[in-house]
Amino acid sequence: MNYAFLPDLSALAILIVILLLLRTRHSHKQADIWLLGLFVTLIESSAHIFYAKNGLPGRALHIIVLNCYLIAGVIFTWDPREHPLSVRVRLLYLAINTLPLLALNTLYGMHRFTPAPYIPVIIAGLIIAIASSIYFRRTWLVTLLHISGWLTIAFLTHTGHYRQAVYWSLCGVYAVATLKYKRLPRESTGKLAILTGFFTWSLCFFVHPFIVTYRSYADIASHVWNMQKALITIGMILVMLEEQVTSNEWLALHDHLTGLPNRRSFETHFATAISHCRRVNDHLVLLILDLNGFKKINDSFGHQAGDHVLRGVAQNLRENLPACNSLARLGGDEFTLIAPGVKDHDDLDQLLSTIQKAIEIPIHLNGQSFTISASLGIAIYPDDADEPAKLLSIADRRMYTLKQKPTVHTQVELNIAPPALL
Repeated sequence: MNYAFLPDLSALAILIVILLLLRTRHSHKQADIWLLGLFVTLIESSAHIFYAKNGLPGRALHIIVLNCYLIAGVIFTWDPREHPLSVRVRLLYLAINTLPLLALNTLYGMHRFTPAPYIPVIIAGLIIAIASSIYFRRTWLVTLLHISGWLTIAFLTHTGHYRQAVYWSLCGVYAVATLKYKRLPRESTGKLAILTGFFTWSLCFFVHPFIVTYRSYADIASHVWNMQKALITIGMILVMLEEQVTSNEWLALHDHLTGLPNRRSFETHFATAISHCRRVNDHLVLLILDLNGFKKINDSFGHQAGDHVLRGVAQNLRENLPACNSLARLGGDEFTLIAPGVKDHDDLDQLLSTIQKAIEIPIHLNGQSFTISASLGIAIYPDDADEPAKLLSIADRRMYTLKQKPTVHTQVELNIAPPALL
């Protein structure tokens, strides 16, 4: 037994446990794939303990290690994002193209060093690559790469370079995995660690046939090989932590129900907008919108229905208002809108008409159709006031003045408190 691998194996196991614990606290779309691939890598690392210090490893161990290399690499190439093909179809495509490579690794692991047993595997690999690419409508580039790969394997086995055929095919799998992880967030530190690790992994497979007979170089490569496993795992942990921090920052500034900016975000943006208007001598309109009869919806249909209505109103407003306007939810059924650049009554009337149409869109839930009315208070900078707090107070007071007036809402309507002239 080769106990020199135990420290690296222990370090990898600890990092996998840390990643698993982090995944239970913070979900990540790629975490399950990462854990599965790292678990297969852990099996490969465990098998290395039983390798002889000199000479070829036992056939069973060699087969286990080579196929773990391949299976882990294939797992790491999986892309969990939305895809035109279904998950089932993609899994089938991946599985049938992996089978010939598993057979290739198994033959080499069994120490078969004659071309004859490899020929059927190569032919099957070529046929499967072409047929599956056509059937699953893969791009011509993917098809060409598959064919080129198998033709290269055929040439290497024909010339007796079996080790190159196996390890260079593994190099290709891990090169594909490296390209997949380029899609992680650009500024991520974890992404840099993962890409460095997978590139090193791929490079190790490429140089292995050249240095395996040189003991001193092979030992160095072995240390590099074990180092990058930890590097990749640390990179994955960093990616999850970075995403959690980003998520927490987003939640701190947004309403969790509607996804709109919250009061804290609104106050910051409103103060910034006022400062900008003050510098350029421009107007700004603040609108506070409060839904009428919202409490009755909660009392009659439950809070889930009320939440659905709030999400629906937020979505309708967000989709119909101009992008330059800043919509936020202050809390409850109260929304605010910051509209810069409103020059005259025509601009204001157009904005109010857009809000009216958005509010009038019915919201459907479980066969029920909710048609919402709202009261709207308006304050204008600098006509009404020149400070954010005063403008907010004026708009709020105008909105509540109208809301308290006895009105029977028989249809969708928007009560508008009269603003000062522009």
